[in-house]
Amino acid sequence: MRPLDKGICPVDPKTGMEKVVAEYGNWRMDLIERIGAYCAYCNMPINHTINVEHFVPKSPMPGHPVGDRLAWENMLLACVACNAPDTKGNNPYNPNDYYTPIHHNTFLIFLVEIHPSEPDAAIVVPHPNLNATQAVKAKRTIDLFNWQSIDRRPKIVDLRWKKRREAIEAVNAAVGLYNAAKINHAMVAAEMVAIYAKSVGFFMLWFAAFAGEPTVMEKLLDNSIIPGTAQKCFDRNNGFCLIPRNPGNITDSM
Repeated sequence: MRPLDKGICPVDPKTGMEKVVAEYGNWRMDLIERIGAYCAYCNMPINHTINVEHFVPKSPMPGHPVGDRLAWENMLLACVACNAPDTKGNNPYNPNDYYTPIHHNTFLIFLVEIHPSEPDAAIVVPHPNLNATQAVKAKRTIDLFNWQSIDRRPKIVDLRWKKRREAIEAVNAAVGLYNAAKINHAMVAAEMVAIYAKSVGFFMLWFAAFAGEPTVMEKLLDNSIIPGTAQKCFDRNNGFCLIPRNPGNITDSM
């Protein structure tokens, strides 16, 4: 999960006013421009069937808040697996109970690891630096999205475990190539890493692997390459160290 900042509501160029839509799917291209064609939750690239997803469900379970059906503030993009009925779907997603890409610095909260007994699969786990309360909240979020699920059914519908594992290989290859090229071509090599990351997705892996390389971090945070990463989650004056987002009214904030 990548910390996101999709910005304020887009402006309608015809009226100069905030854009208004009659169907929530009409936000799709605006969202892609602001945060890229990735699931906001697992960060898998989405090449087709990009769901415009209501952060607060528009048809929640009884007794829970109803999200605005059309408002920009309530819209994200999601893959079919993260937004399925048995994952987020219409389940409540209160940031006091779960970590979210729009309220927290999720790079401080989750890690991707190769499954301990199935080496062809990768899963999401809580960061080891979390305190006990934060770890419970992180695990609750992981369980909501089934990020530790490995779906090997003949009619497979969830490839996230497989794509995460492939992303690890891509990141490892990029690290080797960058280390070989950076002595003489650091800026060019850094930009190539960011372009590669854009195509692969699963951004937790890239930001973790290149945390000690400020030239690469600068490119990974370049909105013209990978749009929508929350800039406030990084301390540019201290080597791009991760910093808590701390919106103030969210318990156990990171």
